[in-house]
Amino acid sequence: MEFPKRVEQHITETSSFKIFNSAIPNSWIVREISERDYGIDCYIELVDSNNQVTGELISIQLKGMQSITWTKENYYTLSGIKLSTTNYWRFFPIPVFICLVDLNSKEIFFNAAKESIRRDFLTYSNQDVFSYKIEKKCKLSISNIPNFIHSYYKEKLHNELQINIITFISHYHKYRNFIEENIGNDCFMGIEKSRLFYMKHLYNNTEFLCKYFQIPWDLKCFDEYIKISQSRYGNNYCLYEEQFEEISLKLNELLAPVILRIKNHITVEEKEYWAKNDFDLYNYLFLVKSNGEIDAW
Repeated sequence: MEFPKRVEQHITETSSFKIFNSAIPNSWIVREISERDYGIDCYIELVDSNNQVTGELISIQLKGMQSITWTKENYYTLSGIKLSTTNYWRFFPIPVFICLVDLNSKEIFFNAAKESIRRDFLTYSNQDVFSYKIEKKCKLSISNIPNFIHSYYKEKLHNELQINIITFISHYHKYRNFIEENIGNDCFMGIEKSRLFYMKHLYNNTEFLCKYFQIPWDLKCFDEYIKISQSRYGNNYCLYEEQFEEISLKLNELLAPVILRIKNHITVEEKEYWAKNDFDLYNYLFLVKSNGEIDAW
């Protein structure tokens, strides 16, 4: 007597989903979808440490294989994905992550699809064959969840990154001069609104870039500086020179590391993407010297 047989592909898909579910926090919501032919198998909705549903969605494409054979450089090249699917992922409004599942070891390794496209943009632009480099260090596991979440936010905030980079570069010399002017003043003097607003602008711009590029950020919340300042000198002003100088000195230490990290990101890591999409910015960053100084144009 003969009965229907389950095809191997369906067994692999089921096994991959089981392993995937075991690699993420139990509190996260996995939303499966019925249509998988377009390159999305499911969505993850993030739940925070207070078990609050955040509305933060990550698109997942699962790829299962019996065993991953890593190169000596600890990466695996995933090929065979339709170019139409890659195009779909590039313009999809929710960040897409490829999750490669090793069925034997029951391990998962993730890749941010849009980042891969930017890093190999010339190949992608040819609209021929495009492969994805899955790195062994990008393991999806409970212990590595912070890195996975950071990768998600990097993708989600990429448009904001471009805006913040342009802002930082265009204000760089003014930032340095502004900070220099705010060191050594009488500590009890109040800060006028125009200087306060510009400091907030500088603070927010630098904070975004530090957190995006994982540069240590040890400044207090801006409102905390205001509370300290007013507790010492009264509330006639939002902020006084003592705390203004403290913020200035800390920001001054970050300007060079931030611009050097921007240079590396644009001229090395994603050089093909930026050279194609903003050649003036790409070219300009070669003027940045190793100490953070910028040569005259």
